[in-house]
Amino acid sequence: MKRTLSVTSLVLVLFLAATASPARAQGMTIRFGILPVLDTLPLQVAVGDGLFAGQGLDVELISFASALERDTAMQTGQLDGYFGDLIATYLLINQDVPMYIALTSWRTSPGYPMFGIALSPAARDRRLDELKGASLGISRSTIMEFLADKMEARLGIGAEYFKRMEVKKIPIRLQMLMASQIDAAFLPEPLLSLARLKGGGVLATADNLDVPLTVLCLHRRYFSDGADVYVRFVTAYREAVERLAADPERYRALMAETCRIPQPLAEAFPVYRYPLPALPSDSELDEVQDWMIARGLLREPIPREIVLSPIIP
Repeated sequence: MKRTLSVTSLVLVLFLAATASPARAQGMTIRFGILPVLDTLPLQVAVGDGLFAGQGLDVELISFASALERDTAMQTGQLDGYFGDLIATYLLINQDVPMYIALTSWRTSPGYPMFGIALSPAARDRRLDELKGASLGISRSTIMEFLADKMEARLGIGAEYFKRMEVKKIPIRLQMLMASQIDAAFLPEPLLSLARLKGGGVLATADNLDVPLTVLCLHRRYFSDGADVYVRFVTAYREAVERLAADPERYRALMAETCRIPQPLAEAFPVYRYPLPALPSDSELDEVQDWMIARGLLREPIPREIVLSPIIP
């Protein structure tokens, strides 16, 4: 009887301790794979300001030099979470990587161009109607080509208007552009602004397309047992987004360091306004999947139940 009471008392004590301090009692490490790009700034804020720690989560941001390295780490179980674009995310889920989209980290937003078509110094003054047949450096079967297709449709030109050239490595693409070895290049920010600063031009940006571009994903195990870990992750992330909106200049140095803002742009490049946690809509996901199926990247649509968080953030 005394042994039973002793064990019961211990269980009660542990229960009271857990409910009194859930963050400490349920602390865990989440290895989260990222790229050093603008979309990940809220994650950097959540780590740097201790917001994840305040929720009992030890989130370790693992930065990769390339998307291929990041994807391989997620496939081989080295990561618990993942930042990436929707095309790459669907490819991983299609390969049975057990993860859900937790939230949209960036969607195109007017005034905050994340991607665009840059012009070489030799072509910077050419009008759209003078660029038919011009060479466009791009990486095929990626979110950039998806955006390029949508931008060309918005500009009222066909997919064959530019002569697309495969230049997968973005630094090489920029180098070729600035040397006028190609007429145009599809670039992300801040390289889009850097190209203009160095004498190039910008033909068009993707900021008015109103589509989700990048997402944060978590391993499916974090959505079981009431999805407590997921809820705490989103709570910390939401506060990071709110802090960035309330005092963006406070995080300029962090942005410059972690998002690789080139030194000539560091003082003036805008601190973006990031979306509050939300999930992509069914129609938005359908558009991405239809595009992937048309290009042979997927055989058939993947049900939303396999892709999206079962809980709305």
